[in-house]
Amino acid sequence: MDERPAPLHTVSGLLGGALALVGLYLTSLHSYLLFHTVIELFTIVVAAGVFVIAWNARAHLDNNYLLFVGIASAFVALLDLVHTVAYKGMGVFADGNGNLATQLWVAGRYLQSASLVAAPFLLRRRLRADAVLAAFAAVTGLILLSIFYWHVFPAAYVEGSGLTAFKKASEYVTCALLLAAVALLAWKRAELEPAVWRLLTAYLLLTVASELAFTHYVSVYGRMNLVGHLVRLVAFWALYRAIIVTGLVKPYAVVLRSLKRSEQQLAEYAGTLELRNEDLRRSERQLRQDAVALQSRNEELDAFARTVAHDLKNPLSVIVSASGFVRAATDLPREKVDDLLGRIEATAFGMNRIVDALLLLSQVRKVETPRTAVDMAAVVGNVLNRLSELIAEHGAAVVVPERWPAALGYAPWLEEVWANYITNAVKHGGRPPRLELGAATQPDGSLRFWVRDNGAGVSSEERARLFVPFTRLETRGAGHGLGLSIVYQIVDKLGGDVGVESSPGGGSTFYFTLPAADLAQSAPVPVHA
Repeated sequence: MDERPAPLHTVSGLLGGALALVGLYLTSLHSYLLFHTVIELFTIVVAAGVFVIAWNARAHLDNNYLLFVGIASAFVALLDLVHTVAYKGMGVFADGNGNLATQLWVAGRYLQSASLVAAPFLLRRRLRADAVLAAFAAVTGLILLSIFYWHVFPAAYVEGSGLTAFKKASEYVTCALLLAAVALLAWKRAELEPAVWRLLTAYLLLTVASELAFTHYVSVYGRMNLVGHLVRLVAFWALYRAIIVTGLVKPYAVVLRSLKRSEQQLAEYAGTLELRNEDLRRSERQLRQDAVALQSRNEELDAFARTVAHDLKNPLSVIVSASGFVRAATDLPREKVDDLLGRIEATAFGMNRIVDALLLLSQVRKVETPRTAVDMAAVVGNVLNRLSELIAEHGAAVVVPERWPAALGYAPWLEEVWANYITNAVKHGGRPPRLELGAATQPDGSLRFWVRDNGAGVSSEERARLFVPFTRLETRGAGHGLGLSIVYQIVDKLGGDVGVESSPGGGSTFYFTLPAADLAQSAPVPVHA
């Protein structure tokens, strides 16, 4: 099914993107060096993310376009990183006239465009990843030697007169190669998910536009250089949406396209056999075999998701480290630099929290833990102490019962359940928030635990989607949507159920059930919130 964003999300996304571009433009007025560094760091992290996803998925890929582009992206990112630190004004290399950075830029664009032209021919060919990696390493090494050691790479920029003929010609050659890559991608579009194909095409065309802008500047701080970098930022946003976001939300769209088509074809085939009993029995046997095979592939995808989540932490640490480097190198006033780089660091830490949530979700799905009697008073006490700053910040009042029944479960996971419920109630409760925590024994002997808030409530339409991963509800904020899906996975794994009782304007009661433990009630634990 074609999933289209809601109009409000589309408008807010466009507005956010426009504000980001305006903010970057205003940054360039204060310090072009900072503007250039921020954009280049974004493109480097995106390229590194493409490599991480492609490299870790190489055992599951049913075509080699993504693997080849991913390996190439790693070495293009390396050249772009050296280009960034070599940029005029950074003071890292002795050559401060702009030629060194421009030479590295030209080399990176040749490597990028040539790789994108070659990639469509590898969609259905066997590819030795280690050999391709070694080849790109050798080519990149020769490029760096030709620039830094042998000094045979042609001059690309002359201070005062601007770009050389070699630089301008190289940009046009690069544009021609990128347009050829667009045509080849259109030729192979059936091999890719439609949304991924459209975003990759947009990335290529925007890259052509940025390269054309880079043929018309005289100063490395000039207006056309600025325009080229802004368009380049938008191009890499399209690449980010095509590979990294799609790869995390819908992995089949990037790495298992043919498997998804096979599933759809199998469903259609099964429908045609409903009226033929003998054929239907054969089809059922085949479906059972396919279910076993799909279960095995799902287990492989779980392992893949864990690996990607771990490896994405490395580019995030690069963002934070690079932010500290820019803070030391820029000549902006300290408070402005701290504000801009604080946003970069906050974004990186936010992505890191999403990665942690993905790791927890994968752990809950895969790990088997023994269920033991849980002292729920201790669990809730730990969570309230952990969230004390958030509770104090919102001025929330939390009502906790004096005694709790002991439940059968796993304490570390139940802390995450309570933390999600209480955090949501504090953030989305009334002003000031008032929370009531409680527990009761149900007629069937199980225990029901709840968090009741005084917020605006949740509509019936939204209640149906609350526990679905990556769901963003307008009345509950724009988070990544993993928290309540983790709650569902944990409680389901422990043999319970989750739900919400709510009405618009009447507050909400989020609850979960667990089997009761055969123990006496636990003693209360002091809570400092």
